[in-house]
Formats: sequence, C-alpha cells, structure tokens
Amino acid sequence: MRRTVRYLAPFACFLILTVGARGFSADTLDGRAGPAPEGAMKTIVIDPGHGGEDTGAIGPRGVKEKDITLAVARELERELTNKTQARILLTRTFDTYLSLEDRSEFANSVSADIFISIHVNAAPRKGASGVETFFLSFEASDDEAREVAAFENNVVRLDGTMDGAPMDDLKAILWDLTQTEAHHESSKLAETIQQSLSGVTNGDNRGIKQAPFIVLFGATMPAVLVEIGFISNPAEEKRLANGKTQKTIARAISDGVVEFEKLLIKRVGLVEVEGPREKN
Repeated sequence: MRRTVRYLAPFACFLILTVGARGFSADTLDGRAGPAPEGAMKTIVIDPGHGGEDTGAIGPRGVKEKDITLAVARELERELTNKTQARILLTRTFDTYLSLEDRSEFANSVSADIFISIHVNAAPRKGASGVETFFLSFEASDDEAREVAAFENNVVRLDGTMDGAPMDDLKAILWDLTQTEAHHESSKLAETIQQSLSGVTNGDNRGIKQAPFIVLFGATMPAVLVEIGFISNPAEEKRLANGKTQKTIARAISDGVVEFEKLLIKRVGLVEVEGPREKN
C-alpha cells in the first residue's frame, strides 16, 4: 500500500495525490491546527465542497452550492466540537478555491481519522430530492451515481489536469486502495451518516452509494462524500439556504460521526470518555 500511494499520479480526468508531496501543514488551509487531544478520533477534517471560481451547482433562485457547503461545514464544526474530543479542521473557511488534490492531501498531512466532503446535488429533473452518502469505488453503483461523480469531478478542468496514464494503471491503483481497512471503514462511516441524515430530511433516502470521486481518491483514512440535498429542486434550494435547516443537517451528520466513533471504540477496546472536550 505504501508503494502504491507513493506513486499516485494524475490520470485522464482523475486527480490522485502523492501523499505529503507538497508538505502541507494544517495551518496552510485552515490556520487553526493545534495539538491533537486524546480520544478514539483525534482529528476530523471537514471539506466544504467547491469554492472561489468553482461555484458548484447553482439553484433556480441563484443559490450557489459553494455557499451552502461552507455554511453547513461551519455548523458541523461546531456540532463535532461539542460532541467529540477531536480537533475539527476545515479544508477551507472562506470562499476560496482549492483543487481536489489539496483537499485530501490536507487531510493526510494532519493525520485525520476521518474525512467528510460536503456537497449539494443537482439533477435535470426539478423534482429530484433527498440525501445520499458516497464512498470510493472505481465502478459507480448506478447511472445516477456515475452522473453525480462526473459533475463533482468536473473541477479537474480548473486544475488543468486532463492528460495522463492508461486507465488500466488507474484501475490497479484503485483496486489496491479499495482493499485497505480505511476503505472498509468508509462504508461504515457512510452507513452511520446516511442513517442519521435521512431521518431528519424531508426528501428521499437515496441510500449509500459508491462512485469514483476524485476528492476521495487520495484519502488514507475513512472518507465519505455527502450530498445533502438537491439545489436544482426549488423547494430544497430554499430549505438548504435556511440557517435552521443547515443546523439540522449538521447535527444529523455529527450524530452519524458519533455513532461511527462508538464502533471504533468497540472495535479497538478503547474506554469512551463522556462529555465534550473542555474549552479553553
């Protein structure tokens, strides 16, 4: 696995990182990293999708995906700060552009225990609604999952990385990645988050899916991408822009993370510490 990760490179429309190649520190992107506390999960990285010139999807009323993801990520940061002992870091805290490579590379550089990328869905059909949670796979679960991945991966064009090695090389690398323990735990993290999130939203429970999301390729820890609703649906666009809804979504995702942490504690036999971490 070490040899495989070391030689990850951009392929075709896929951007895969070389771990630690740029020497990012937590201060590079977030600016608030400090000593990691003791606990089952020491560091959680939240990735607000898109940003800067990459607006992501835009709803019929003009609401931008990049703004929704950042707002929800900030709420999720507050929720997880209160519910876990982990330090919580965001890949971006402002409306700035980051490549897909930067996001997972940052998570690796701070030795994150989990990586959560927040996104908002879009579809040609205005009535499409609901939430879904993805983890990495070369083959998409279905045609809709393939289309979602294609849209989210389109930011690669901003990165200017369209040339690469044969697809067979990519398949071999992804096969290695999907055999890791982190990948298997990603499916568990997706399960706990989707179960919690689907219970508080008005849309359809679209389930847990797999797809080749570039932002997840380089992550060496359990990593998921969460689509929190459809900005193309006028009713969901309005709800997603509402601060109360954003808090509800963040609370649900955080509850899913807490359930995942309980699974980790049970598996490794750690003693769970009750209550939130102390604030300075």
